[in-house]
Formats: sequence, structure tokens, C-alpha cells
Amino acid sequence: MNHMPSVLVRLEGGLGNQLFQYTAGRALALHTGRTLLLDRSPIARQPHGRSYELHAFAIVEQFVAPPELLAIRAAHSPRLPSFMRQAARYISRRSWSVLRDPGTGFDPSIVNLSGNVVLEGGWQYSEYARQIAPQLRRDLAPRFSMSPKLATVAQAIHESQSVCLHVRRGDYITDPHVHAVHGVQPPDYFNAAAQLLANRLREPVFFVFSEDLDWAESHLSIPGKAWFVRESAGLPPYEDHRLMSGCNHFIISNSTYSWWAAWLGADPTKTVVAPKQWFTAAPTPPGLIPPEWITI
Repeated sequence: MNHMPSVLVRLEGGLGNQLFQYTAGRALALHTGRTLLLDRSPIARQPHGRSYELHAFAIVEQFVAPPELLAIRAAHSPRLPSFMRQAARYISRRSWSVLRDPGTGFDPSIVNLSGNVVLEGGWQYSEYARQIAPQLRRDLAPRFSMSPKLATVAQAIHESQSVCLHVRRGDYITDPHVHAVHGVQPPDYFNAAAQLLANRLREPVFFVFSEDLDWAESHLSIPGKAWFVRESAGLPPYEDHRLMSGCNHFIISNSTYSWWAAWLGADPTKTVVAPKQWFTAAPTPPGLIPPEWITI
């Protein structure tokens, strides 16, 4: 059993959420010389058929061993009596401190935590990504070859002044609880963002990505050439995500999925437009939107 000091990241949600959680753990591990461990077990307990998505990237995957994971859970379970929690710590042979994201923004003091640390929560703060950007971009290089089905659209993205426009709907519409938290961005947001970029760029081509392209095609007024990307239907989420991140500029939804596509975009002149209101009622998480992005 490896007893080097470790950072254990509990992964949950879809691809975008998993990338934020990985990034916070990777940043802490790099800054402190710890080993990074991943716990993907929470994903299986979530609705909407979520699955582990980080295998699509060139990260070093080191998963926590099941016996140690059980011991960590038992050691921090308030439902167990203290003697059982102590026994679990003995079985694990090392103690862990659990740090839950408080939702208050980037916290540089977490690098001062000693020992073994478990990270829980979203950790959706752009500063963690900024601090380790060169290494993170290497980590998040594609592991697999692109599907041949996408060759035509990938070439069109490469050869044009491409704008990724992502319309997030899916469970934001179909799940009442998710809808109450996130809502959806209205057509006016996408139309205004597209006009802003059309005024800035010469002959932009808008590549529209969505779980509901029929809705997007009938509700958006795009000022210029638009390509509604249907070629990726039926493929894993990372295939669309790679196409999106290959664009020059970005109009994102209130979605971590398109947030990461925009962050990974490599064009040094890129313009990113993001919604000012990320949640229906709650304020946008502090530090989520990089300062150089435009919000409307």
C-alpha cells in the first residue's frame, strides 16, 4: 500500500465537473509534492447516466484502492461509533482530512494543509487552472484518435474563423430540480453574443453544439454562416468537446462542459463570451469566469 502523502479527489457530475475537480486536486498535488488519487465511485450513484470521462485525456490515472476507500469512508462517517471510526483509521494506516469546497472562491491557503487530504465538492474556480496551465494542457491532451465521422466538421473548424456556440439544454430542461438550479440561457443571450462576435470578427462561422439542435436551429438568429453540428450524434461526450475546443472563439452556456472547451481553446486571440448569470437564483460562483472573458 502506498503511504506517500496523497490528495484524493472525489469525482462527480459530468465531464466538465470532473475536469474542475481533477484540476483542483492536480494543483494541490503539484504544489505540495503529493500523489494524486481519484475516486470515481460517486459518479455511479448520480442520476442522468453519468460516467467517468477523464479516461479520454492523457492524465495519469491513479485510482484509490477499494479497501482504503472503504476505510476512509468509515473513518469519517458520523453514523458510526467512535471506536469503529478509529478502527477504520488503523486499517487505512494513515489519517485523512476531508476538505469540502465552501463555495467562497479560490483559496490559496489549501496548500498549507498537511497530511493526506480528501477534496469534495465542485472547486469551480479558474485560478486553479491558471496556476498550472502548461501542465494541465498536457494532461488534457486527447488520449484517443478522433472519430472519422467528425473529419469534415473538424476540417471546417480548422479552416475558418470558427466560433463555438454551445446551447446547453438536456437535463437543464427535463429535470425539474436541475432546471430550478440552473435554468437555461434564453435565445436573446446567444443572439446578442453572436452579434458581438460578428461585429469583431471577419467572416465568422458559428458551429452550434447542443443536445437539442432542432430547438437551437429554430430559435437562434445567427448573423452569418452557421453549422449545426449533428455529425457527433451517438458519440461519447468527449468527441463533441474536442471539436468545440478546436474553435477559435466561444459562446458558452452556463455549463462547465462548454467552460472547459473554451478554456482549452488554444487560439491566443480567442474571445470568450459567457453568461453573467450562471444560476437561476444563486450568484455566479466567485472566480468561475476568468477576468479576460466577456459576460453578458
